[in-house]
Formats: sequence, C-alpha cells, structure tokens
Amino acid sequence: MPGCPYFIANTFGHLLFGLLFTGISAENPIITNIHKKPLTNLGLFILTIPILYFITVGEVGPFKYLAAIAFCLLLGQSISGLAKTLSMTGQLSSVLTNTAVVFCSMCLVGLLDNQNLLGFGLYLGAALAALVLVYIVSLFIPVKERVDMGLTVWVNRLVVILFTFYVAFDVEVLKERALMCKKGGGDYVAESVNLYLDFLNLFTGLSNS
Repeated sequence: MPGCPYFIANTFGHLLFGLLFTGISAENPIITNIHKKPLTNLGLFILTIPILYFITVGEVGPFKYLAAIAFCLLLGQSISGLAKTLSMTGQLSSVLTNTAVVFCSMCLVGLLDNQNLLGFGLYLGAALAALVLVYIVSLFIPVKERVDMGLTVWVNRLVVILFTFYVAFDVEVLKERALMCKKGGGDYVAESVNLYLDFLNLFTGLSNS
C-alpha cells in the first residue's frame, strides 16, 4: 500500500483547479489580440520557464501555490486570443469536449496499463524538444505564410499525437510516484503540472488542426 492513498485523486484535484484559473484568465485578457503579437507571446513563454522550474523543484508551501497560480494565469493570457476566436466561431465548446474526451480516455489507458509506456520517456522528450524548437521558429513566420505552407496545421496535428501519448505516460509516472510517496509528503502542485500542460497542449493542438 502506498503511503499516500489519495495521491492520484489529490493530483487530479490540483489539476482541475489549475485549469479553472487558466480558463478564468483566458476569458479576461489583459493583453488584447495576443495571438497576433508573436514577440509578446514569446515573452510570456519565456516568463513561464523560471516559474515552471520553481514549481517543479521548489519546496512545498504557499510560495509554490502562488507560483502555480501565476503560471496558470500567464498561460491563460497566452491562449486568450485563441479562446476568443473559438468562442466567436462557436467552436469553443466542441474543442473543449474533444480535448476532455481524449484526455480522459488516455488517463484511463495510463491507469489500466501495466506501466508499458514508461520506457518511451526518452523518445517522447526528444519529440517534445523538436516541437518546441519548431514552435519558436514559427512565431517569426507571418501567419499567412504559415497557413500557405500548411505549417500550422501539421505542427498542431503532431502536437495532438504527441500529447495524446504523453497523457498516458504521465499517468503511469504518477502511479509510480504514488507508490513511492511517504505519508504527508505529496507535492501535488509539481505532480499535476505535467498533466496540466498535456491538457493545454491538446486543447491548442485540436483548436488549430
């Protein structure tokens, strides 16, 4: 028996709160039309990196929770333009539904699978690094050229495929950490961040593909 019997449930609870903060932030943009401002978007992306690092390695406590809230709010701002576009075209509810279906289905796969996906971590990491590089480069290509090249569609299809597998992988990692958890020692903020990013990347990928 693991030392933290509600480890997985608590992690998913933190995930839901993170997504809630992100949704509120996306619905209340401080910077309008951010999706048309690549340098601003890149600046937000860079700003989230040290916050994410602190969330991952920092001590559990109020500062970590404040950092997590700031992280969620910043990412909410970064997708606010996308959310507005989807809302105006009547696609927001369907994209959210599709994201939730894919996410929950792969969570179930991860929970039921006998840890067979853990050996693919290195390959998933390499694919993710390549996608991040392509994303940064694409920010400096005019939107029209990206569309004409079909770059946006294909990158987002690859994002969907990659993070579909990542959901199941991260759930299997979560199961391993639940077994190693000592009573009262769960860092649920850090544990939930990977699944949180999986959900957001699925959402953005499905929105643009």
